[in-house]
Amino acid sequence: RVVPGHSFKFAATLQADQACDRPVLLRVEKAGSHGYRPTDRVIAEIADEFAFALANLGIRAP
Repeated sequence: RVVPGHSFKFAATLQADQACDRPVLLRVEKAGSHGYRPTDRVIAEIADEFAFALANLGIRAP
């Protein structure tokens, strides 16, 4: 496990060191593991990834 503060510090460093003004996003999952994940969590993560990609590509829902 990683101490959550380390992830937040890393994201803050990325935010401070980048050349543009876009935000750095960090997805945190409580009680996560490297093993089995319930289907609803898998679906939620994939939905987040697609929403992020579509928003950054400028693709809007019909």
